[in-house]
Amino acid sequence: MQLVDSFLAAIVREDGESLVLHVGERPVVVAPRGPIEIASAVMTLEAMDSLLLELLPPDSRHALAEFGAVEAELPPSAILPDERFAIVAARGGDDIWIEIRRRRSVGGAAPQRPSEAPMPPGRDLPPPDGEPAVVLPLSRSPVRPETAQRPGPARLGGLERLLRLASARGAEALYLFSHSRPSIRVDGEIGVLEGETPLQPQEIEALLLDVLPADVTVAAGSEWICDVADVGRVRCLAFRDHRGPGGIFRLIPSRVVPVEQLGLSREIQSLCAEPEGLVLVTGPRAAGKSTLLSAFVDLINRTRSDHVITVESRVKVLHENRSSLVSQREVRGGPAELLAAVRAALRESPDVLVIEDVRAPEVAAEAIEAAASGHLVLCGIPAHSAPEAVERLVELMPAERRPQLQSMLAEALRGVVAQVLLRKSGGGRVAARELLLGTPGVAAIIAEGRLAQLRLALESGRRHGMVPLTDALVAFVQSGAVDVKEAWRRAGDRAGLLKQLKREGIDTSFVERLA
Repeated sequence: MQLVDSFLAAIVREDGESLVLHVGERPVVVAPRGPIEIASAVMTLEAMDSLLLELLPPDSRHALAEFGAVEAELPPSAILPDERFAIVAARGGDDIWIEIRRRRSVGGAAPQRPSEAPMPPGRDLPPPDGEPAVVLPLSRSPVRPETAQRPGPARLGGLERLLRLASARGAEALYLFSHSRPSIRVDGEIGVLEGETPLQPQEIEALLLDVLPADVTVAAGSEWICDVADVGRVRCLAFRDHRGPGGIFRLIPSRVVPVEQLGLSREIQSLCAEPEGLVLVTGPRAAGKSTLLSAFVDLINRTRSDHVITVESRVKVLHENRSSLVSQREVRGGPAELLAAVRAALRESPDVLVIEDVRAPEVAAEAIEAAASGHLVLCGIPAHSAPEAVERLVELMPAERRPQLQSMLAEALRGVVAQVLLRKSGGGRVAARELLLGTPGVAAIIAEGRLAQLRLALESGRRHGMVPLTDALVAFVQSGAVDVKEAWRRAGDRAGLLKQLKREGIDTSFVERLA
């Protein structure tokens, strides 16, 4: 129990509320001042399995295997006899999550036994001695309605405490709904934030006030960005539905993710070395387009001595000036405001212009003209594939100027990077990318309006460094990083993917079962 005792001691030493352990991540103590990493090494699957054997009695381990999650009290520690702890564990295949919670005494009195301690409304009663308490894993729905009344002000620590808990568990967003327990989104999936009780409407309003700027009022549709210590920037949105008030809080990474960490290929990175031209970044909703654009800006900032201007709906990641000068502009409003910001940026003669989202015809025209006149322009555009992104951009062109702009696009296009996020077999997510390059053949197809042939040009352009999405998906399946069903679910060209999987000798019988 030496490792367990060191973990318990770390919770007390940092005056923490709990210790969170997850396969592939460092141990983190959740403390009032924020999450604190207490080790430099990540937790391996073997170490987590060993901890479960030490921490859980046999009946609790059986409950964990049957239900996917379990809660149990820990026996008193020899080195911390006056402290009480509980463990909550969840498991799905090789993905294990453990939280060791500190049971604080009230007013310095000796801790009460679980059977004597008053339970907050809405929580399950403790089980009889010797029986493990089964708790619901993140992916399950509650088995009883969450309608318990919890009058009074918000819990100690308020919204910042919930945001720190969400951050410590690797969440992308925190969701608060009236009469429901707080939920988080981890690796694209929403689940309940374990250990929390249902929130009443007045509690949610009190929590929103915790981080509300002075110039914003709590009303449906209110939106703002705040900075939370040890968490970073948080994009906040207040709403009201049939249950009452609610809030959605998106955790924005405080640091840029470099291209090396994203695993971008040499061909994709070389697009950032182009002196001029147009580069499109595309993908479906929540595919990480902003993260990819931010990584491109970071690479340019480190490797070029240029003037870079970004036009964003919200400035998420801040870029400090390194080899380049980076100026970030936040634009509120609709297409007119975006167009005005782009034109104002171009009057400053930037070497590189980044437009986070091109949706309006006039903005698309300005981006193409800027790329054709000697600027390197990086644009985000929503589409499911690289050929579709080019088609979408052509459709956006003002009808009266389309022939001219289409010819300019054919000359200016340097590449299109399409990205989708997939669930990894062992937990977490991985990005699969498609790359279409602006070769002379692709330029001719665009200039002549034969856009339906872009897919064929992509398939036959492997020798030029192009990568169809099916190639990336098949490679992930072959390596075991992604399940074949997940690859099929995310594929835009499912027929092409199945054909390639069969050619590689990969079992595709699951498709027949789905039919």
